Amino acid sequence: MRAAAAVLVTVVHAEGSVPREPGAWMAVQGGRLFGTIGGGRLEHEAIALANSGQLALPHEQRFALGPSLGQCCGGVAWLRFEAID
Repeated sequence: MRAAAAVLVTVVHAEGSVPREPGAWMAVQGGRLFGTIGGGRLEHEAIALANSGQLALPHEQRFALGPSLGQCCGGVAWLRFEAID
């Protein structure tokens, strides 16, 4: 699996209270970030996944924004990870 030059992370669906609406995005290129999906643990986890090189891109993942993630929003966000070359 070849690492992407950068990874585009987009909020594709949201239910309940979430930090950003569908369409919000950020690009992750190593230690550089452009844009935001709302900050907090959700963004931290998304950055770690984007930088891991372990995802088969494109990839979608559901995040419950409750105590298990350390977020108090209580909603659910689905993120899409895509390679940018």
